[in-house]
Amino acid sequence: MGNGFLKEETFDKITDPLGVFGGKAGRWADPAGWIIKEPKKESAADRAARLEEERQAQIRKTQGEINAVFNDPRREGEIADFVDATRQFYRQGLDDQKGETDRDLKFAMQRAGLTGGSVQRDKNIDVAEQYARGLIDVNQKALGAGSALRAQDQEARARLIALATSGLDTTTAAQQSQAAMRSNLESQRTTSRFDAPAQAFGTFQQYLTRAQETADRRRANQDSGFGPYGSAMPYGG
Repeated sequence: MGNGFLKEETFDKITDPLGVFGGKAGRWADPAGWIIKEPKKESAADRAARLEEERQAQIRKTQGEINAVFNDPRREGEIADFVDATRQFYRQGLDDQKGETDRDLKFAMQRAGLTGGSVQRDKNIDVAEQYARGLIDVNQKALGAGSALRAQDQEARARLIALATSGLDTTTAAQQSQAAMRSNLESQRTTSRFDAPAQAFGTFQQYLTRAQETADRRRANQDSGFGPYGSAMPYGG
């Protein structure tokens, strides 16, 4: 194919120096890079390096997803709500103990004939002081329950981040992170129910027990004909 004056090879070189139209010139000249060249074959070492980089990128992505779940500000709100609920639960138990102690102390003072006296006032002050210490204990234990929950979350985070190096995908990682946080919260709720503050008024229970025993002995002595303190009562005649 030519124009009648030039040979085909010469025509191609003149009219198609860049080889755009696939003439013979295109086989050796492509300064603009318009001809698609055969890609260079990837060596085994290059392929291994590329696959490792892709693996590391996936690990970073998965670990980032795990951290995003655990760092969600809503989690701190859940922990704060848990601490408040635990504090209220412990406070209710302390209030119940105080109410029972107040009633028992009142009856003990009545049986001993000490109502309105200095002994009752002193005991009431002691009860109030024990109650104040109980409130401090309640708050500390509630805060401790919150700290324990945060520690559980961090343990779960570390475990999942380690699993990410074994090929854990981002979707599964996010699901397991959320499940771990739910499980941790329920676990701490259960633990807090069995870890309530101990009897805050134990010393008063001992005093009240002794007071009851003394009243019982006094009543028994009176019923048997002895005086209130064990001496024989004279017979009337």
